[in-house]
Order: sequence, then structure tokens, then C-alpha cells
Amino acid sequence: MHTLTAPQLPHKIPSLDGLRGTAIGLVIFGHASATHMAPHFFDRPIFTSLGNVGVRLFFVISGFLITTLLLRDIERHDRIRLGNFYLRRTLRIFPAVFFYIGAIWLLHLAGAVDLTYKLGSRQHVENVMPDLIHALTFTQNYNHDYNWYFNHLWSLSVEEQFYLLWPFTLFFLGSRRSLIVGLAILAAAPFIRGMMFLYGTGLEIAMSREFQAVADALATGCIFALIHNWLSERVTYLKFIKRWAFSTAIVLVGVGYGIAFVSRPLAYIFGATFANIGMVLLLQHIVRYPDELIGRVCNFKPLMWVGILSYSLYLWQQPFLYFGSTAWVCAFPQNIFFAFAAALASYFMVEKPFLSLKERISSGSSLARNSFNATAAPPKN
Repeated sequence: MHTLTAPQLPHKIPSLDGLRGTAIGLVIFGHASATHMAPHFFDRPIFTSLGNVGVRLFFVISGFLITTLLLRDIERHDRIRLGNFYLRRTLRIFPAVFFYIGAIWLLHLAGAVDLTYKLGSRQHVENVMPDLIHALTFTQNYNHDYNWYFNHLWSLSVEEQFYLLWPFTLFFLGSRRSLIVGLAILAAAPFIRGMMFLYGTGLEIAMSREFQAVADALATGCIFALIHNWLSERVTYLKFIKRWAFSTAIVLVGVGYGIAFVSRPLAYIFGATFANIGMVLLLQHIVRYPDELIGRVCNFKPLMWVGILSYSLYLWQQPFLYFGSTAWVCAFPQNIFFAFAAALASYFMVEKPFLSLKERISSGSSLARNSFNATAAPPKN
């Protein structure tokens, strides 16, 4: 295998925004299907579980994208600039989520939302500070007696834990050894989930949220970023990805989640692996062949715009898509409108200014590097 370099893809990876839009669309549909006034036909596991499908797709995308960015950093600077990476991630993630947490906390203090009701134990509690601490420290994925308004932050917690571990893995071990780590995680994950079921709490939520139980979704994306160029030399693989990846992905994801109708524990233990592989095959198809039908769908501008808005949508759909509320703003279909309105406000007022700052920092680094290279370059004859 050749040196593991960044995937040979355009700077802005094609179809990825549309795939993000698809993922957040699944989350919104899965949550909205159980809300007040939604058609009763949709309030069944086959539809409500689509939210988990969307989150898992986000994990696979994240593993692929973050690994690609880190490999590009190695190519340009001969190392991973950890400080730059964490500064960019901080500007990307923290402002919007801390604004959301602060807004929900103020609404709780004003009596507009109830943080005292725990969905895990189905009872009210007096002390809601543990929920706030889990939200602020990105450990919500280990909080199994949760309130609805911070509940969705479990997946962001998984992402932040991934950001903490994977760049250091690549930094210290290099790409080849990191590939071995990724493959080991992929192989070990079903065993870990099995041990959690047999000897842990036995909670299904733990097997679908705790980092060690879902790290293989991220690892799948990481692995395929690391071997993307190597796979590009395999003609048989490319033919398969072009012709059969989408149908195979549908089958694998369907089997992965469909196992739950036979055995829910088996779905968590083994089905997740099928789903991960199906999703990464779909990702490979759309980034390699953006002009094919599925790629064109993912590059449909309205869907791409939803993908660009996906982080703010992820944060702000939660208060309005609460299945336990009969409030007018939480009733279908206007709850979807309010979720988009809140997300747009968050995107333009909070997220976008910090994204602009993030890009200015990157542009400044590039200008400084180009200036240095021009000064240090030997004179031409």
C-alpha cells in the first residue's frame, strides 16, 4: 500500500453538504413523527428510529471529513497543527452550542421549559444541575437519566470525544498505525457492545450512545478516508461503487436496523456494523461520482442548504420536536417551521460570525505561509 495521503478530492468535497442535509432530515423526520398532531401512521419504530439512522450517518461523515482535513494538514505542513485544529473546532462548535444551552437554561429559569422531568426514570427531580454539567462538559452520552432539552447533546458529546482522541492518534502514531487502530476499533466494537449487554447495565441506550459503543461508526469513516486513494487504484472496487454502492448501502442499513425485529440486542451488537459499512459505501459513491443520480440529488441546492444549516438545525429542532409536549409550537406541522426559524436565527446571529472568524484565521495562516515561502525561496535564474 502506498503512503496514506489525503483523499484526492476537491477542496470542497462534492455531495457532502447534501448528505449532511439528508442526515439532519432523517433526524427531524424521526423526531417529528412522534409529536403532537403528527399522523398516527408515522408514530411507529420504523419511522421514529430514523433519527438514530441520521445521527449514525453524521458519525460516518465526520470520521471521513475530519481524517481528510488532518491528512491535508500533514501534506501541507508535514505535521498536524493541533493548536490550529482545536481552535477551528472551538470556533465551529462552541459558540452555537453554548448559546443553545444558555438559552434553554434561561427558559427553564423563566418557567417556559421543564428540565426537571427525566425521560429515563419518568419522574421529576429537584436538582437539574447534573444535566447542565453533562451538557457543558460534553458527557451527555453517559447521562442515561436525561431531560429532553439536552438529550440530543449526547451525539455532540461523542463528536467532541472523537475530536479529543483521533487527532492525537494520527499525530503520535502516523497514518499507517492509525489505520490499524481504526481497523481494531471496527473489529472490537461488536465484542464491546456484547460485553456491555452481558456484564454492564444492560441498558440499550448505553449500547447506542456511550463512546466505546459507537466509536466504530466514526472509525469506519476514518478508515475509508485513510484508504481512499489506495481504493482508487482498484478498478473492480470503483465499478462496484459506481454501480452497486447505493443498493448495497440500502440493503446493509436495512439489515442492520431490521435485525431489531428479531432481536434488539443483536441489532445493537452486530447490526450497527452492517449499518456503518452501508453508510460509508453510500458516502464513497457520492463523493467519487457526484454526477450520478444520487450525487446529483445530494448536490441539489436546497438540500445542500439544509446541510449547511444542519448544525443549527440539530441544536434547535429539539425544543420544538418534543413528543411529550402538547404546546402549539410543538405540534405538527408548525413545529418544523419553528425549528427551521430558530435554526436560521442561530446560524446567522451566532454560528456564521464565528465561521467567518475561523476562515479568516485559516486565510491568515495561508497568507503567512505563502509569504514565508516566497521570501525563503531561492532566486530564479
